[in-house]
Amino acid sequence: MWSQILIAVSMAVAGVSDIRERSVHDIAWFPAAVGIIYILIFRNDLLLSVALKVAIIGGIAIGFTLYGALGQADAIALVVLAFDPYLISPLLIFVAAASVALMHIAYIFISKKGGTKVITIEQFKMEEHWIPRAIIVSGKKVVVNKDVNKAREEVLQQASEDTLVEVTYGVPTVAYLAAGYVSYLVYLALFNYSTFLSLP
Repeated sequence: MWSQILIAVSMAVAGVSDIRERSVHDIAWFPAAVGIIYILIFRNDLLLSVALKVAIIGGIAIGFTLYGALGQADAIALVVLAFDPYLISPLLIFVAAASVALMHIAYIFISKKGGTKVITIEQFKMEEHWIPRAIIVSGKKVVVNKDVNKAREEVLQQASEDTLVEVTYGVPTVAYLAAGYVSYLVYLALFNYSTFLSLP
């Protein structure tokens, strides 16, 4: 229970930061690190199941991050969530997170924020939620790095005052995962209280 509360604190801070800035500061992960250390030291009986979850989910997260499909904070959040001591926690967390994500993404497309847009460099600099796909200078389109971890910096380095940026809306994945984790903890507390109390 205590490790889960510490993980929840990290996820909440990281989720809010992801919504506001589309980035997460390293300090947000400190409570989760304490919770993870607590699990590793005081609950050796859970090490095998936790290690298996971390290996599978961590491997997938690292693969997607190296490919450029996930941000680094997204990968860290997935690994942190894999440390939750409840055996089937990933399933419950991901179902809840997917539900939140689908509702938000539907809203994005209904409100016409989705899809590809062309915006000015000034708007791009002010609004952190855009993922750049290309820059347009004097009518010439140059595709930028597909890696979401590198694309923004590349655009900012290459841009001049008259640059236009082709963008798509970047969703706050860490915020979805945070909402999924909080929903999972509420589910455990309401419907499986004895299990919730027995976890470290």
